Amino acid sequence: MMDGQSFYLFLIFLCSSVQGASVVFNPCISQKELSAAEAIIALENWPDNQDISLIEHRYKCTMTCVLIDLGLVNKMGQVQIDKYVESGVLDRMWVASDLASCRSKYHDEWDLCEFVFGIFNCFREMKLAAERKV
Repeated sequence: MMDGQSFYLFLIFLCSSVQGASVVFNPCISQKELSAAEAIIALENWPDNQDISLIEHRYKCTMTCVLIDLGLVNKMGQVQIDKYVESGVLDRMWVASDLASCRSKYHDEWDLCEFVFGIFNCFREMKLAAERKV
């Protein structure tokens, strides 16, 4: 069993960031920062069970900015595990295994919007599938 510090270091390793030099533009520069209430509403309207390759890049960037505004991901694409767990969306035990799975799907993605949207869409789909089983 891992102690808390080892677990945290393990998660940091799994969530290595998109390299800053890889981001050609800041997708949030022209968007106004949303209030927490507005951001939650945006997340509640996340598209269900769609082929994410069919979702417009602009929408993916908007949702990336929402996640940044909420502090669930930083501007470099690093998932902020503690903030995500504190939000009550996930528990720490669920994050460890499923984060690794979602992260591996997008590890080669260089576009910040595609990367962040893809990972959080993966989290969301896995969580919804787990809830349907219960």
